[in-house]
Amino acid sequence: MTGAPLDGVRVLSLEHYLAGNHGTWLMSMFGAEVIKIERPGTGDTLRGVGPFVENEHGRRSGGELRVMGNKKSIALDVSTEEGRDIFLNLVSACDVVWANQKPSSLEKMGITFDILKERNPNIVYATLSGFGHNDLLPAGPLADTRAFDIIAQGLAGLQFRAAGTDGAPGYNGLALGDEVTSILTVLGVIMALYRRERDSGAQRVDVAMHDSMVFLNELSIGMLSVLGRVPPRGRSGTSAPYGAFRSSDGWVNIAVGGDPVWRRFCSAINRADLVEDARSVSSFERVRNHEWLEKLVTNWASARTTDEVVATLTSFDVPCAAVLDIPDVLTSAQVAARHMLTTIEDPVAGPVKVVGNPVKMNDLDDGVLTAPHTPGQDTAEILMSVAGLSADQVNHLASRGTIGLDTVSVPVEGGKTA
Repeated sequence: MTGAPLDGVRVLSLEHYLAGNHGTWLMSMFGAEVIKIERPGTGDTLRGVGPFVENEHGRRSGGELRVMGNKKSIALDVSTEEGRDIFLNLVSACDVVWANQKPSSLEKMGITFDILKERNPNIVYATLSGFGHNDLLPAGPLADTRAFDIIAQGLAGLQFRAAGTDGAPGYNGLALGDEVTSILTVLGVIMALYRRERDSGAQRVDVAMHDSMVFLNELSIGMLSVLGRVPPRGRSGTSAPYGAFRSSDGWVNIAVGGDPVWRRFCSAINRADLVEDARSVSSFERVRNHEWLEKLVTNWASARTTDEVVATLTSFDVPCAAVLDIPDVLTSAQVAARHMLTTIEDPVAGPVKVVGNPVKMNDLDDGVLTAPHTPGQDTAEILMSVAGLSADQVNHLASRGTIGLDTVSVPVEGGKTA
């Protein structure tokens, strides 16, 4: 990378599953050095979640390929006294400690903000969990409960925003709980780094998955508070027509937000009479009469191809676009223009397309995403160069099972690796 904003920032990460990995992967694209701590022998739990690519070169999981590139891996058992001492030694040489372990798991390992800032008075300690830690605010009645994405979405009301059948809660299949939480935690880390630069001193960041999902559901909560009702499921609560409509050869999204766009839409479909129709004279009436309105728009769109619908509405400055399936996204000219797909060369899976960095900045190129390192691939290098251990000490720790070494990086006397 050229002029990456997080160049020189070293992140020590106790991460597993998607939320932890996603955030440090994002920081790595801004230039941060990420040291990923994994349990010897088993590694990150996400490595065991399929689908898998397996051949004579080894095995890769989809999670590894998606969010474990650009990181260094240490196999270290932090639950042991020796392992914890090594961890705290590394903390002294890092800027950020990032953890998405359960609060009780971190406490059992003796990892607290007070202990970390004793070791490094300028550390940024960031935690992300299902329901938060107790040191900044009470974690609430669910406190140490284990939470995956769908648990947080359900408790925040999001599953009754997604379309469902027979009144059942829906699920959009997106890991919003994991990924939105990780993005907000990265935002917190960057603000903490800025505050540390300005004021000095250790900084504490804590983000709960459930809090993130309540934050994401602000429109529905606001409407209920102000109007005393929630929006219809699977639809915008403020605009109509607003959604996917069948064309003669596919689907097209039409987004009529506000009266000026509505008037342009009526002109585009040659229905100027609808502007003064009592059922559609305002956004409120259009939302209330959405079923009638959606039938009307469907009749118009279904008599035309997607390209015809898009061309017509675009000429009247009405927001619309084709609805793409995932294979179409991979060949999208817009995706290509914005460099939103990049290819990593993986020794097991070969060339693999993954998403790129959505945040574009001056003097920040796209960089090169490296293939995921194997568990413990960088143990010897990091412990010798960052923690200051000798080759003999590293081998002794490996013999005790405190650390794990990749077979291609076993240290020998003289401080080199075999």
